[in-house]
Amino acid sequence: MCKVLDERELEVLKASLDSQRFYHVYKKTPLPLASAWRLIRRLAKAGLVEYSRGHVKVAEAGLIVLASHGDPMALALLADKYRDNTVAVKEYLEFLCQRIKDLPVKTLVDTVGLIGPGSLKELRGTPAEGLAAKLLLEFCKEFVVEVDGSMFLLGGKGIIAAHCKFCNREGVLELYPDCPYTKIFFRYLKTRFLRAAKTFSNADKKT
Repeated sequence: MCKVLDERELEVLKASLDSQRFYHVYKKTPLPLASAWRLIRRLAKAGLVEYSRGHVKVAEAGLIVLASHGDPMALALLADKYRDNTVAVKEYLEFLCQRIKDLPVKTLVDTVGLIGPGSLKELRGTPAEGLAAKLLLEFCKEFVVEVDGSMFLLGGKGIIAAHCKFCNREGVLELYPDCPYTKIFFRYLKTRFLRAAKTFSNADKKT
């Protein structure tokens, strides 16, 4: 993900950000037409751009690479996509680049599986906490518990990630929340789960 592209690859990828036609991308670089063509094909094969019939679009994977190289436009586009601010996205990318080098990453959500949900705990209390919680909830969405508009991802000892609206109508995205209401909610769910497990166990013994 944080692999340093060579100068020409980076130049073509940047030129593709605000150009939808290959010809316009080519004209924005000092490269010969054949070289620009080969580089576009190479970037498309790597999943960094989408190319079809002369049309070019930078994929999210390409935005991630450009943003990790400090490109402000790519950073802003990622922030807009995930409805967060550029400070949060930049910090999250810096966090990732310490852990992921050449592994292919299609989306920011994919990164949760690559670094492991437990690693995200390090972002608690940082500007990237909300983004990390959002990505974790999306990555594990099949296991998320939803209650009255709030979303919770449960772990063995507590709530791992939450978009909690108990105290705020807009909702707060948190990792390992400390809110007393979420702790009460977790204990309630755990009690219900243990009772249900005991009931099924007793039923199995009778059959």
